[in-house]
Amino acid sequence: MANLVDPTNVRTSGNGWYSKYNIYLFYTYSGTPNYVHFKTNVSANTEKIFMIEAIGYNYGGASAIRAAWGVYTTGGGGTTPKGLQTIAGLTADGVYTSSDGYACIRAYAGSLYFAGWILNAHVHPNYSVNISITAASQNSTSGNYY
Repeated sequence: MANLVDPTNVRTSGNGWYSKYNIYLFYTYSGTPNYVHFKTNVSANTEKIFMIEAIGYNYGGASAIRAAWGVYTTGGGGTTPKGLQTIAGLTADGVYTSSDGYACIRAYAGSLYFAGWILNAHVHPNYSVNISITAASQNSTSGNYY
């Protein structure tokens, strides 16, 4: 078995998706508050289309975690969702633009007691960007936090 250095990047040679695995590891032992906000390094002043997925576990919710946020930054300072997928354990609750102009995603769970997940990012090569998470916060804010 190979041990890969985190984060691991994969890119196709032709038209396809650029993937960056394990861009952020989040874990908590606190069941509340129920929202988690992640701020990316993607400026809303550049046109980008990308997806961030969460994969992990939620012991408090007795479930595996699988969720995804499709995000479009308009290039004009806006961030809009392009498909929020909640499969199990964590709700892909929304996307928004931070007060300083960066794309953010918001997650929600009824309980986060002993929960953890990794975030992976996928970007089409036409909108190539090296996505990273610059800030994360578990809080009670159901709207914009950053």
